[in-house]
Amino acid sequence: MNNDEQDLLADLLVKWEEEFDQGHDVPAAELCTDHPHLTTELQTKIDGLKQTAWLKKDAGRPLTDRRETKNFAGLVLSNRYRLDEVLGQGGYGQVYRGFDLQLQRAVAVKIGHARTTCDLLLDEARKVAKLKHNCIVGVYDCCEHEGRMILVFELVEGRSLAEVVRTKKLSVKEAVILVATVAEALHTAHKQGCIHRDIKPENILIDNDGQPKVADFGVSCTLEEIQKGRSVSSGTLGYMAPEQIAQETQLLDGRCDVHALGVLLFELLTGRSPFEARTPEALREQILFRQPTLLRVADSSLPQALEVICNKALQKHPGDRFQSAEVMANELRSWLERDRKQRRWLMRGLVLLVLLVGGAVIAWNLLGPSTGRDSAIHFDGHTRITTPVERKLPVTLEAWVKPDPYRGSDCQFVIGSDVPTKYGVGIGICGSVLSAEYIGGMINTPIAVPPVEWSHITGVFTEAETRLYLNGKLVHTGPGGANDSFAKFVLGNVGLTNPIAYFKGDLRSVRISQGERYRNGFKPDDDFSTDAETLVIYEPKRTVAGTVRDLSGRGNDGHMEVMTEPAK
Repeated sequence: MNNDEQDLLADLLVKWEEEFDQGHDVPAAELCTDHPHLTTELQTKIDGLKQTAWLKKDAGRPLTDRRETKNFAGLVLSNRYRLDEVLGQGGYGQVYRGFDLQLQRAVAVKIGHARTTCDLLLDEARKVAKLKHNCIVGVYDCCEHEGRMILVFELVEGRSLAEVVRTKKLSVKEAVILVATVAEALHTAHKQGCIHRDIKPENILIDNDGQPKVADFGVSCTLEEIQKGRSVSSGTLGYMAPEQIAQETQLLDGRCDVHALGVLLFELLTGRSPFEARTPEALREQILFRQPTLLRVADSSLPQALEVICNKALQKHPGDRFQSAEVMANELRSWLERDRKQRRWLMRGLVLLVLLVGGAVIAWNLLGPSTGRDSAIHFDGHTRITTPVERKLPVTLEAWVKPDPYRGSDCQFVIGSDVPTKYGVGIGICGSVLSAEYIGGMINTPIAVPPVEWSHITGVFTEAETRLYLNGKLVHTGPGGANDSFAKFVLGNVGLTNPIAYFKGDLRSVRISQGERYRNGFKPDDDFSTDAETLVIYEPKRTVAGTVRDLSGRGNDGHMEVMTEPAK
């Protein structure tokens, strides 16, 4: 079947589904009047969709209508397991943090919702008990309580991957290592004939050491169950492979988990799904018939090699994917090793470059930092300019900055003046967002300062409030400060003797003014001018032999300082 016929088949299936939702089961032959050669294939797809109508419902549905919300906290089960607090609740039952009184260790205890889940939970326990891998949550025990099945698991202190990525985007290296580790754990399960079928961020736990652990084998199945026709389609739609959705059980094996790993890798690297749709019906149609978004279409900065790996894992037919989770893990590990070697050779090249231009370093120490990039001073993490200007509220700090690409979530300050052991007054960037110190603490706005482009940042500090502006727009108002102590301003970090929080990027010009220069939004000046409020203006063209000339006429010249080691 060629691509045009695949697209036509997809359109016919969508048409059937729209009619079916309205209560009309249109025969395939009627839909294929003009394309009779597609009738048999269309009928097969229709039969598959009828069997998976449950996908339109909540994927976390309970397995019994008698789901209860009874709280068992405080009970001791089997004279051994004390239940302390509810950790979560799913389709099979509630999960508690517990304590094994006999072995004196913390555990996780899953309690089935009702009798109807007893066999299902027992199946889960038997499957997981056979899997020995340090990245699979282990099962310790099972028992019954008042007709409910009780499973006792290893307690993973930490958070689910879903919770982690809601607060932090993993680096490319972190994402690749995590997916490779999960793939290796799944390969162990596959060798035992166990297919997870519900790999997603919620079912991957991250312990306090950052180690991932695969959890919730509740909807897993064995190859034997598939062969005997006892396995029903199950999972979470966005992570399901086409053969799961289409009920093509003859194709079901560990490669459906490989497909889910491809979705997971794509999401961790780009922050979005390779299949995006507004309705379950549209999402199902995309997974079955449409090609996923290419990795580098979602984020062009990502390596081509990772796009190839991701695309192979997401192939429609399992025969076109990696033939095992282990093969996928090996490909990811190989990429990591190649990337490590490339970085090592790059570092060697940089060392050689430093040696070749060593004479320039001497000149830089004598004459000040480089001013060749857009006529700007470049701060490289161990440079600052000390000023004779003392902090006194109210004061306005403003600068034109072009930050280097951000790495990590550390804070870096453009202008600062601190008091020993206390917060001071200063504007900078924490992670990527515009931030400030205001005597009483830190202010982090919700607004990012774009890297590698010029932005005008401003802080107005008074005893009543602190106002932060980006490119003349007021973006945040916070608490005020106090005139309880004085210190001199420093450019490029947060204080005279502070060894951290150094700015990395270009600084074009700076102006410090007494009073509240701005109260509302404004249009930033490309070049700062002096007036009665101005205390100092610095521009790189007036940097001579380590002295930065003050253009305000007040004689507040600054002085370059270079640390012998980069700031941490």
